[in-house]
Amino acid sequence: MSLHDSKSVAPTLESYAQALRETGSVLIPSDIFFTASEVRQLEQLQAQLPEETVTDGDAGDQHSIYVRRILLDRAGEMPTVVNEPHSQQMLEILDAPVRQQALSFLFGSNERQYIRRCQMNRMTTGSFIGHHLDAASNPDYDYSLILQLGQHFEGGEFIVHGKEGERYAYQSSYGSVLITVCTLRHEVSEVTAGERNSLVYFYARNDGVNRRDQ
Repeated sequence: MSLHDSKSVAPTLESYAQALRETGSVLIPSDIFFTASEVRQLEQLQAQLPEETVTDGDAGDQHSIYVRRILLDRAGEMPTVVNEPHSQQMLEILDAPVRQQALSFLFGSNERQYIRRCQMNRMTTGSFIGHHLDAASNPDYDYSLILQLGQHFEGGEFIVHGKEGERYAYQSSYGSVLITVCTLRHEVSEVTAGERNSLVYFYARNDGVNRRDQ
């Protein structure tokens, strides 16, 4: 059942909220968090953005990916939307009221969460994202959300490392949403075939300047 098909998000999201509480990460199948129409619209909008190559992450990790920027979150600065108007249109879809309600339920809090950083990550054969901690980019990051827009790829597992040594590996599919807390280290294994295209964004309760260097 989609969020849009119910007056209450609880019946749709209860099992996913429990998994997030227990493991710090959860994979939500397609057609629940976003409609098929919204996924297509996001895919079309991101295709209009310029792309850059990234090999060094700001959390000290090593990458091999292509990035399209939507919302920047630099140390000591306020979040900045770039590549308008397409980026702003994407953010309006991501932060629609129905999803704000859903995230409040999933996070177990009515405190407002703000999108602080957002980008597209395109990974081709041989690409990977090294072991890192999202909170190293901004100590206020609470959760990351990853909408999978890649349709035909192999490898590229999202691997979350639990605080007690647990290891959770997720193989995302088109339209699925992966949520993880930003205090858990994670990585993306090498893509062995095709292209893995992911829309990645980060939520925090702080809507002020990035406090990374404070």
